[in-house]
Amino acid sequence: MQAFGRILVPVDGSKNSDKAIAAAVDIASVSHGQIDFLYVAYFNGNTDDPADQISWLPDEFTGSIQQISQVVLQHAVKQISTGSNYMTHTATGIPAKQILKFAKDHASDLIVIGGRGLGIVEGFLLGSVSQEVLEHARCPVLIVK
Repeated sequence: MQAFGRILVPVDGSKNSDKAIAAAVDIASVSHGQIDFLYVAYFNGNTDDPADQISWLPDEFTGSIQQISQVVLQHAVKQISTGSNYMTHTATGIPAKQILKFAKDHASDLIVIGGRGLGIVEGFLLGSVSQEVLEHARCPVLIVK
């Protein structure tokens, strides 16, 4: 097996994200690698709505982004065994672009990402973070469904 010293796992709290975490933990246990959990938000604390203001945006785009990111990252960390080597990170921007930037800047050896299971037409129309990461990453990518 190829040595994967740094394994990047973008997380969003979804079921497929949880599956990606499980796969990354298995790989890291064999290769003795570090897992980097990354949560990417479109907005940051400077764009949060005030608590007393009603927003037209869905809940996942409003409220405390920092609080949401911490909940998602804590959920990811709970799924790994004690003694595992990991770090948590956050980024703001377009998810696929931020994932690719992180992987490049931190010399990730592998990206393990959950897929949404979109078909060709749906993926084309809606866009797919995992597909864009797969096409543009400079390291191997494992898409888990």
